[in-house]
Amino acid sequence: MSKKKRLSKIKEVLMEMGAGRFFYRIERSSKSDNVEALISVINMMGEEIEEALVHQEYVNVNETIKHIVLMNFQIDYGGRILAINPEVCDILFYRADEIVERAFMSFLDVESKSKWKKYLNGLLNKKSVTSSLDLIFVTQKGLLIPSACYINKLEGKVEDERTLMLTVVKHSKKQVELENYLIGGGFNKKNNGTKVTNNNSQTKKQKVRLNSEDIRKIREARNFLMDNLEKDLPSLRDLALQFGTNTFKLKYGFKELYGTSVFRFLRNERLRKAKILVQGGNQSFKTIAYLCGFKSVPTFTNTFKSEFGVTPTELRKKFLSEDM
Repeated sequence: MSKKKRLSKIKEVLMEMGAGRFFYRIERSSKSDNVEALISVINMMGEEIEEALVHQEYVNVNETIKHIVLMNFQIDYGGRILAINPEVCDILFYRADEIVERAFMSFLDVESKSKWKKYLNGLLNKKSVTSSLDLIFVTQKGLLIPSACYINKLEGKVEDERTLMLTVVKHSKKQVELENYLIGGGFNKKNNGTKVTNNNSQTKKQKVRLNSEDIRKIREARNFLMDNLEKDLPSLRDLALQFGTNTFKLKYGFKELYGTSVFRFLRNERLRKAKILVQGGNQSFKTIAYLCGFKSVPTFTNTFKSEFGVTPTELRKKFLSEDM
């Protein structure tokens, strides 16, 4: 890939990021120059911002973030696309007539094509196959979109009418509706009667209603955790007292606002920071473990491998080999 073409892709991705679309990535090349270093940084930045959107709404703050990516494909058992939703055209930069009737795998990268072939072969051989796949789409402009794909089988009257419905969803975030629900104690008319529910019986037993001041305090506690990932987490009681709330509201209010417990949130953020430091720097793993709040390198290594499937050493070697 020429330098001019790589710079063109960088421009395309930055324009998409400027529009609040952080799910695009740039394909890495075998080059080892400043442009390739810039591509690496942009890809990591996109991943970092996209992950941050799950926890805070500083992007597109005037509207609810519902779906960063949402694509639907109806596909026959031969892998041919029968129908799509309009968002597919917008995201992949193709017209509908350029997508429908084409092979689904023609919009995937090389590795994902192999995964898709294996999935289709499993269908034809009547084997039990997974209902979800991690695939990477390639847009008309050559940008990459790593995606989690969920697949459902659609049955017709006859065998020839069987099709697949493949849905791509990055994440769903209804922060504004949720905060209105917490403050108002239920749903309002603007939500058309849609009530935020939780099927977890334990959560149902622990009802919590938060006002705007409660939400502000919980956000401050969250920001404190983000700014002090290297420090030991105080007890929930001490953390609640520090920000002028109580343990009950902090525990269950945090879960309502951010979809996870305080301890799980802290663990995930520590690992996310560790992954960035392992990939993008030359600091020792002992230093990274300290900066991310791990007591020892073995604990850090075991936790890292449990989360990402590889050790920090393996990930750094892989990252460095891609830059060569």
